[in-house]
Amino acid sequence: MHPNLVDHLIAFCAVVDQGSLTAAARELRRPISSISYSLAQLEGHCGFALLGRGTNRSELTAQGRALLAEARAVVERARGFSSHVTSLRRGQETRLRLLVDVLFPRADLVRALAEFSARHPQAHIQFFNSSLATLWDDLRQGDIDFALTLAAAIPSDISARHLGSETLGPVCAATHRLTRLPQPLPMRAFDRERQIYYVGAPQTDMERVGRLFSTDVWSVNDVESIKSMVTAGLGWCFSATRTFEAEIRRGDVVPLTCEDMQFHPVRTIVAAWPAHRRPGPLGRALADCIGQVMGAPIGMA
Repeated sequence: MHPNLVDHLIAFCAVVDQGSLTAAARELRRPISSISYSLAQLEGHCGFALLGRGTNRSELTAQGRALLAEARAVVERARGFSSHVTSLRRGQETRLRLLVDVLFPRADLVRALAEFSARHPQAHIQFFNSSLATLWDDLRQGDIDFALTLAAAIPSDISARHLGSETLGPVCAATHRLTRLPQPLPMRAFDRERQIYYVGAPQTDMERVGRLFSTDVWSVNDVESIKSMVTAGLGWCFSATRTFEAEIRRGDVVPLTCEDMQFHPVRTIVAAWPAHRRPGPLGRALADCIGQVMGAPIGMA
């Protein structure tokens, strides 16, 4: 067996999944030359081409199509092996470091933490707010046990456990001008109304991330400040259904509807971790508590 077979299979699967060598290199954070070398070595080992040539380099040959499922299985088993080794090496950890998406339903998380704390009083937990602008890269760095997030898609090097789903949408104060317009609103209604938007760090390029639909944008790095500003009528924002749950129930904040479904995307709620670095026993116990509170099946794959 080729000594670097697993690495070569990872490159092969990434090219198929991402559609090009360039995209696969970006996804795996490897040089394009490394991806090309892995493919050449794998095809040399097989004795036939797995992918097309020229502009069709990501298109499977008949032999490549026949072997793809086995390649994926080998990659997943290898990742599971590495994850198990890491978990055994760590033993029963006492500290957990979590990235929590600003849109993750906090009430469910707090209820889960109450149950978890009662069962594991020795545990020390550190939470770091994040958003999808930086979350996947931060998770890959190695200092975080797992992330709780709302995502449209999961990168190929990330494993995730499904916890539920959430619909995003615009909200504003009950006194805001937008509430006096007929619903559903046209997109142009939002254009000149101030949008309040979460940006986690000053160096984040606001124009390149997220859902900006206004020419007047204020950026904030704290969710409670955003809630206060929206409630005070300073602008509208995108929100998960449960973020303004109490304010909507009191009548202080109103959910808006828009003709364009871009304003109402559905996101999957997940616990996510690097595929090669599975959370340890304590991390899995916390994920189980969160899953139970949110009605998801128990257990991390």
